[in-house]
Amino acid sequence: MKYTKILMFIVTTCLIFISCESTCDPGYTDVNVNGQDICMPDYVVGEIQNFDLGNEFYHHKFGIITFNNGNWTDFDESTLTDYELNN
Repeated sequence: MKYTKILMFIVTTCLIFISCESTCDPGYTDVNVNGQDICMPDYVVGEIQNFDLGNEFYHHKFGIITFNNGNWTDFDESTLTDYELNN
């Protein structure tokens, strides 16, 4: 009985840590879009962004940002300046 309780505790603890862990690779952030979790590339200040996978990135302050027609915009489609993105 004691062995069973210890085993149950270990299994439960492991499941909690595994389920809370991000499934995204480094350089990506787990973002919930319309109820679906996706890994979105991070916007990295000072680096040229890789647009091979699309034009949407995750910014630590603004959330999902989009690059269209030479401008970065946020969720409300407000244009973001370089100063806003880099600070």
